[in-house]
Amino acid sequence: MKDLTSYFVGCLILISLLTTFSSAQEATENLLEKVSLNFSFVAEPTAESVGFNNPKSYWNLEYELVLTDSSTLEKIGRCYRNEEYKFICPLQTNKKLAKKLSKKIRQISIPIAKSKFKKKELLSEANRDVVIPIQLSSEVIDIFNKAVNSDNNPTFVLFVKTKAFTRTSDKVKFKKKLSSNRVYPLKFYRSDKTFDNFWNIKNLGYSFGVRREGNIIKEFVIIGY
Repeated sequence: MKDLTSYFVGCLILISLLTTFSSAQEATENLLEKVSLNFSFVAEPTAESVGFNNPKSYWNLEYELVLTDSSTLEKIGRCYRNEEYKFICPLQTNKKLAKKLSKKIRQISIPIAKSKFKKKELLSEANRDVVIPIQLSSEVIDIFNKAVNSDNNPTFVLFVKTKAFTRTSDKVKFKKKLSSNRVYPLKFYRSDKTFDNFWNIKNLGYSFGVRREGNIIKEFVIIGY
């Protein structure tokens, strides 16, 4: 009887271990479960030269992350394929068109995350380099998983609005508002239109900077983040 009891206990332990292993294995099969939003405010040539040491200097940033598909962005005219089938999504210089496309993208997309922050004491790197982890919903995780065996190309669009003010000790001032959006497709293709590989879209972001040139401070945007 004791041996029989031990046998059943052993079986239960084995089943429990197999279930735990199976669950862990399933979890690792997800193509994408979370992303990281990386934002930075850059100073050239130094933080002091652009007025980051001024206690009234600040940096505001508002972001919105949505999910759509590359084919959808092509249909509405936000992106296109060049002669080598490369996916191109140029920065919009026409403000009226940019506003119209942004509104359309939001209407046809799945919302992922939306928030804002304000940073002062800009001499501190912690206030100029902000990392925001985003856990994806089960619905979005499933979309990426299904894309592996289909022609779908899930694509993130990151909308950013930023506002900054700085003033140097010699009274050179900078004040500016900027808005932009960037596109991050999951897949990229060869020129013969065949699937090549997946982009690394676990890290998304936006880098905004200011540069001192004589008695002028100019803004610039860093490609990537």
